[in-house]
Amino acid sequence: MTAELVEAAVAGRVAAGDAALWPRVARPGWTGAARAARPLVGEIEALREQRRVAGQIRVVLAATGGVGVAAEALADADPRLIVLDTTDPVQVADALAGELAATVLVVSLPPGEDPTPVRLLRDAAHAAFRAEGLDPAAHTVVVTPPGAPPQPDGTVVVLGPDDVDAPWAVLTAYALVPAGLAGADVDAVVADALAARDALAADTPDNPALVLGALLADAPAVALAGEEAALAEWAAQLVAGGLGKDGRGPLPVLVEGPGAPEWAELPALGVGDVPGALATTDGPPAVQMLTWQHAVAVAAHLLGVDPTDRPDARPAPPPATPPTDAPAFTDGAVEVYAGDWLPAGTTTVTDALRALIGGALIGGAPTGDATHLAVHAYLDRIDDASAAVLRPELARRTGLPTTFGWAPRCLPGAGQHAAGGPPGGRVCQLTGALDGAGDGEDTGELGALQLAQAGAEAGVLAARGRPALRLHFTDRVAGLVTLAHAVQHL
Repeated sequence: MTAELVEAAVAGRVAAGDAALWPRVARPGWTGAARAARPLVGEIEALREQRRVAGQIRVVLAATGGVGVAAEALADADPRLIVLDTTDPVQVADALAGELAATVLVVSLPPGEDPTPVRLLRDAAHAAFRAEGLDPAAHTVVVTPPGAPPQPDGTVVVLGPDDVDAPWAVLTAYALVPAGLAGADVDAVVADALAARDALAADTPDNPALVLGALLADAPAVALAGEEAALAEWAAQLVAGGLGKDGRGPLPVLVEGPGAPEWAELPALGVGDVPGALATTDGPPAVQMLTWQHAVAVAAHLLGVDPTDRPDARPAPPPATPPTDAPAFTDGAVEVYAGDWLPAGTTTVTDALRALIGGALIGGAPTGDATHLAVHAYLDRIDDASAAVLRPELARRTGLPTTFGWAPRCLPGAGQHAAGGPPGGRVCQLTGALDGAGDGEDTGELGALQLAQAGAEAGVLAARGRPALRLHFTDRVAGLVTLAHAVQHL
């Protein structure tokens, strides 16, 4: 397949942003993002120096649509960067409990994303600043496309392009500003990306983007592992969101390493130097990111889809209140919510999971055999991190390729694939009570939006005939224990 790509000059056409390669082009600006970002280098360096002089060395990023994952990858998981791409009240409260006098809030909202979550996060942070006697405007940087609403006096505004879509916005101001303020060498990032362009545009058989793109287009699923967790997560999100649409696209399974169940069963791809991988990317983060972008664009051409469009990951904004449906049943500290595909008389989480991956019915019609399981955890990825440990055990017990993602952070990728990719996927959502989040109107609104987002995702899946199971932990610790026991009995 690589020879045909070379003959058709696909690599050079991708680099040039040739719109004829794809059936529709939603936001093609990523192809020239590195070059367009060159003037940003000095602006970000000056902004970082100003913030350093003001004693602001801690960055809290309020973002949506994949920007947080991209910024973490660019910043190499620098602890000075704290990403809030969720309205989970527990996680928000923890992020705002730090030294606020040393904190700068970066509000980053690429075009086309729902502004509601970012607005609530900004309001919560500003309330925390005011409670400490600090001027919110003096501690805020907003990254926005041209034409966005005006900001309060004193707020620094950095303009980002209006023709990119996260996570394709990784080499634009939306990710570069927060990463740069947290210490990333933006000059080196942009220089690395520009230096890699010629090799990725070369129509030669050894072009890594052509090799990787052909692999992605040919495989129903791939296993991904990486030296840097954030970079591997970003790559998995790019593949899932870029290719999982129109009923096609490979499932990227982000695994813990070569010992994961899927590593020997699926084509294994490495982000960085991963032993045993069929293909890997290497070099600085910017080079690897650009390679993956070009590879996904090549695979999208082969699959006949537009890589930057996310038609199924953009449901209407969720309602202001969470779903009010009664649980189908309660098992210990877990309330179980499901559609009419759940067999009557189901009383345990174990049996609900079995029904989810078995012969589920929607509208009286069979949904077909399950091909994979996706877990979307609307929880605190710091305090509830143990939920992710269940992924390999679920894969082993069910025999299905199993993905795990923190929601809504994962929705631009895994959410798009779950709703728009090949049929056969099953989604298990995890949500939790708000104990420990503090009191107040802000906490209630944040939590309500989080549950409403889960409800909106479930609604999109149901409309496409794809069953979703929501397990709500009335106590987060006890709920995770209940779930772990249920998995052991599958």
